[in-house]
Amino acid sequence: MDKLEELRLRYLHSLPQKAADVRAQLQRLQQQPDERALLVELHQQVHRLSGSAPAYGFDAIGALARPIDQRLSEWLRNDDPEIRTAAAVLVATLSGPVDALAEALASAADSPPG
Repeated sequence: MDKLEELRLRYLHSLPQKAADVRAQLQRLQQQPDERALLVELHQQVHRLSGSAPAYGFDAIGALARPIDQRLSEWLRNDDPEIRTAAAVLVATLSGPVDALAEALASAADSPPG
C-alpha cells in the first residue's frame, strides 16, 4: 500500500467520528443558536471537510460541505445586527444540509471511493 492510499484509508476510518462531531455540534447549536462560538466551531468543521474530503476522493462529501461552509462564512462575516438576531433561523435553515452531510460522512465508510 502506498503512502497516499494509507492516508485515504486513515481518512476513511475517521469519517464516522467526523459525522458524530458534526451532529453533536448541530445539536449544541439547536439548543443555543445565539452562541457565536458554536457557529464558529461548526464552520471550522465544515470548512475542513469541504477541502479535505475531495482531496481524499470523497467529492460528494465536499459538494455537501461547500454550500454550508459558504453560508456560515457569509453569516459570520456580516456585522449587521438584524442578521445577528437571526441565528436561530440560520441554524434551522442549515439543519437539513448538515444532517445530509453527517449522513454522507457516516455512510461513506460503507462505500469508499474508487
